Amino acid sequence: MDYKKFLLEFLFNGLIATSLSFFFIYHDWNKSLIFGLGFGLLMAVFYRFILPRFKKK
Repeated sequence: MDYKKFLLEFLFNGLIATSLSFFFIYHDWNKSLIFGLGFGLLMAVFYRFILPRFKKK
């Protein structure tokens, strides 16, 4: 398994979600970081494990 891609997806999606949620939703870095980490983890799992199953069919 390629953990480097998983980590890069997590960091990329987490960074985007954190910055956008700070400017548009929360205006608080703590809430934005929690949201960004959760969203980044969710999307990394989706891109690495769930989406390839649908692409093979």
